[in-house]
Amino acid sequence: MLTMSGSKMMKNMSRIEQLIRQCSTVAKRKQDVFYDSEVQGLLKKLTGLNYQKIFRTRRIGEKIEEKAVYQFLTDQELERIQKETEVKALEKLQMPPVMDVRKPAGRVLEKDPLLIGFDISKVVFTDITYGISERERIVVVRDTDGTLRTAEWEELDRINQTYYPRPGRKHTIPALFDRNHLETILGPDKYEYILDRNCLQFEPDNPVYISTAELVYNHINENKHFNQLHSTRHYGPMVFYLCSSQQIDEFLIHQILNHDLEGAVNTIKVYQIINQDFSFSTDGDARTVISRFSSSAAKKGQKIAMALERVA
Repeated sequence: MLTMSGSKMMKNMSRIEQLIRQCSTVAKRKQDVFYDSEVQGLLKKLTGLNYQKIFRTRRIGEKIEEKAVYQFLTDQELERIQKETEVKALEKLQMPPVMDVRKPAGRVLEKDPLLIGFDISKVVFTDITYGISERERIVVVRDTDGTLRTAEWEELDRINQTYYPRPGRKHTIPALFDRNHLETILGPDKYEYILDRNCLQFEPDNPVYISTAELVYNHINENKHFNQLHSTRHYGPMVFYLCSSQQIDEFLIHQILNHDLEGAVNTIKVYQIINQDFSFSTDGDARTVISRFSSSAAKKGQKIAMALERVA
C-alpha cells in the first residue's frame, strides 16, 4: 500500500514518466509503444496539417474527373465544410503501423514417409471462408517429402493475393524494392512514392517493408530532407524510427533552425518514452528541455546548443 508521500509522488509524476516506468517492467513490442495514446498524440502534432500538401494533385496515372466548384457560403456553412475538410485530411494522414519483424510462421503438423515422392509439387490447402482476415486464414502445405505444415509468411501472402487480390499489389516483389536499385533512385521527389508503394506491396511486419522504410528514413536523415514528408502519413513513423534508433540530433537541429521549438520538445518526449531515458527531464520551457537533452542524451549536443543560440 502506498504511503501518503508515495501517493503524492505518483500524482505529481508526469504522464510520460509513468509510461516509461510501466515500459521498463516489461519489454514491449514496437507496435505497443507506437500505438500508445501519448506517443500517437505527439506524433500527430509533429506531422502537421498543411491542407495544400495533403490535397495536392498527385500523378498516379488516374484521370481527374472532378472540377473545382465555387460557392457562396454563410459562416455556419463555411465552419461545417472546414470541419469536414479537417476530418478528410486526418484520414489521409492515418499513419502506417510500425511493427517488429514477424516471427517464422511455419509449424510442422505431421510427417508421413509413405508420401515421399508421391508428387513433384507441393500441395496447398486453403480455407477460403469469406470474412476471415488474411493473417488468420488457415493455409497448410504438404511438401514432396510428406511433411504437412502450416504455411510460411511468403506462402500465406501469395495465397491471399491469389484468392483475394489487392489492387496494385504484385504476386512477385517488384524490382523497385531491390536494394541496389532502390539506392540509385532515392531522392526528395521519390520518398513518398516509395513509401506508399511499400505500404501497398507488403504487410508492416514484413522484413522487406521494414528494411525499405528504414532505408528511406536513413537517406532523409543523412541529407536533411525532413520537410519532404511533413504533412504526410509517413512523417510520424519516420520520427518514431529516428527516436528508436537514437538518431534525432539532426532532426532536432532542423526543427530548432525552423523555429519549431515546441516540435523539438515533442520529439524529445517521444525519444524519452521509447528509450526509457531518465537522464533528463521534459518539464519546463522549450529551451530548457532542449538544453537538458543536448547536455545529456544527445550525440551532437554542442551542435544542438549552437543551433539553439542562433534562434535566441
